[in-house]
This record gives sequence, C-alpha cells and structure tokens, in this order.
Amino acid sequence: MDFGDTNFIGVTNAKEYQSFVDEDWELDQLLNHFGSEMKKRNILVCQMTEEGIEHSWNVEVKIGTESDIGTYFRKATGYINVTNHQLYLVDYDCLTMAAQFEDQSVPNQNCSKYRIDIKNGMYKVELIQFYNVDQDEYTGNDQTDLLLNFIKMEHVEETADEVFWCTYQVVNVP
Repeated sequence: MDFGDTNFIGVTNAKEYQSFVDEDWELDQLLNHFGSEMKKRNILVCQMTEEGIEHSWNVEVKIGTESDIGTYFRKATGYINVTNHQLYLVDYDCLTMAAQFEDQSVPNQNCSKYRIDIKNGMYKVELIQFYNVDQDEYTGNDQTDLLLNFIKMEHVEETADEVFWCTYQVVNVP
C-alpha cells in the first residue's frame, strides 16, 4: 500500500461491511465500530504503528495452508467471511471517510486497486507483521512488511472483537 494514511490497515468484505458511524465520530466510536464489524467477520483491522508513522507497506497475500513462520515482529489471527469472491485491503483514510459520510463506501478509489480475488467462504486470516515501522527494523523477513495468509475454514473459533495491536484505551460507547 503506497498511498494514504496507513496507521491502521484493514481487510474488508466490502459487500457486508457497514462503514458509516457518525458525521462527528470520535476515535472511541470508530474503534468500537471496527470491533463490532470484526465480530461479524466483515473486517479485520490492525494498528500498524504506535508513533503515527506513515509507510508504504509491502503486503504479501497467500491463500492456502497455515504458515510455519517462526520469526516475526508480531502476529494476529482473525476470521473473515467472503461473500462476493473478493476482499479489499483498505487504509485509515478509506475507513474514516466511509465512517463519516453515508455516501462514501469501502473501498474508495485509491483502495479499490488493492482487491484480493478469493473464493467465497469463511477464512482464518493470519496477519504477520515483519516490519516494525516505529523502530525501522525487520524481524524474520526483510522482503515483506506484512503477510496476510488466508486459510479456508469449515468451523470457526472465537472471533476477535477489537482492533489488533491497538494501543489506544477504548471506552465502550453504546
């Protein structure tokens, strides 16, 4: 991803994800909204930096079996449902514009080029980050910043309901 605000990156089912939050949303509302949509398996969101550093992320996508990668900066696992044979990699600009304006949707024009063609079904997604942008250092793999590994599943375990690697203290907003 080489454009926009990449402090947060998401993978979304654009057909199912309900993007609008409020014209005057607060960060707590947005993070709670992401968590709610993650629980519905419509999106997975990661905070990529604690320092607010923007970076052109080199993202690798694999579809198949679980990885056996032993060395990385950090890893998270979540689930997402594919219903339209595609997902999109989206950045914070895309997510926040769609959260603020009802006439905006995910993906926006910029993120529409980050389409992932994939068969319909439920997928376990391993999000493996090799590059620590805050420290400007790689762990394990210096050719890929972030690996998204999709594994088709028949049965789903408990689903994440909060942004991965989020350092903000979120207050639950009704």
